[in-house]
Amino acid sequence: MKRIYTLFLILLPFLANATHIVGGELNYKWLGGDKYAISMTVYRDCYNGIPPFDQPAALGIFDMNNALLDTLMMRFTHKDTLPNTINNACFVPPRNVCYERTTYFDTVLLPARPGGYQLVYQRCCRNQTILNIIGPTNVGATYYAHVPDRALYAIDSNPVFKNWPPPFLCANVPFVFDHSAQDIDGDSLVYELFQPYDGASYSNPMPQPPNNPPYVNVVWQPPFNTANMLSGVPLTIDPHTGRLTATPASIGQFVVGMKVKEYRNGVYFGETRRDYQFNVVPCPTFVVAALQAPQVVCGSSTVSFQNNSNGASSYFWNFGDPNTAADTSHQIIPSYTYPDTGYYTTTLVAYAPKSNCNDTSRYTIHIQADS
Repeated sequence: MKRIYTLFLILLPFLANATHIVGGELNYKWLGGDKYAISMTVYRDCYNGIPPFDQPAALGIFDMNNALLDTLMMRFTHKDTLPNTINNACFVPPRNVCYERTTYFDTVLLPARPGGYQLVYQRCCRNQTILNIIGPTNVGATYYAHVPDRALYAIDSNPVFKNWPPPFLCANVPFVFDHSAQDIDGDSLVYELFQPYDGASYSNPMPQPPNNPPYVNVVWQPPFNTANMLSGVPLTIDPHTGRLTATPASIGQFVVGMKVKEYRNGVYFGETRRDYQFNVVPCPTFVVAALQAPQVVCGSSTVSFQNNSNGASSYFWNFGDPNTAADTSHQIIPSYTYPDTGYYTTTLVAYAPKSNCNDTSRYTIHIQADS
């Protein structure tokens, strides 16, 4: 296992002036006739978020000519705090990052209309320390959904993502996540990444009603782009399964966009967009194997080892003596007598108490003759 010893304290300055919006999405469900259920999930930074969730949140309903038809004032009811989880059970999750979530629910009548409807919510601003977009302090978010024309598609509810990604990714550790969705109408689903929308502004952070379409995208900060939203091994999504993968290399905050498009009889007619912010953090492991000994030993062939490991319940030593299979120990602080001069590589395995999160460290010693 690769070990990263960086302390979480280095993350504090980059979060000190965080702002507000960190993610969201819009879903609609056809209930029969002209009636639709609307659900909108919004995520915010709960340690540094300014201001709180909207009470109420203004959902704009536009026609396909971008004209405002109505504003649905969705009431805030409650909020939840996301569990402090990370994408690998062997790493210690940070304690100084927190996301809150709320979901607004309401129903609305949307009579059949040529072209359907555009549902829109806008908010500003994003965290000012985001690395992959330009000017995040004055960049908001637009959560958008298109309700298709019922004359063409009598029944439609847009796809719903099954899982929400973890707020934290470990730097230099592969990330794999099931970002698939389900569609109650049985439509075919295709996944892709997208460039999220900007929305609202610092001077008008909570437009009620939202600004009229069309909308502009966030502007990527070079060298980032839609094909490379994170540093390191780029974020990708499998178009058929929704499997999300990446190996981020840089610590920081990054805006990402993932969407699922729905097809019926081979014809595209709708999608669900998810706008989200990943926090890439350094990840110390629960168990760390660390040993110390002289690199060069003269005049003696016996070496005493120091055990500087953390979090382990037991240990296994292999002292690297090629002449015997008995060059092992389970002691915490062992010593070993080597048969001759030469170079020997000692291996220490630190075993985790409950999970398969063991760690290994190696150290090479040179036994020299007494000169």
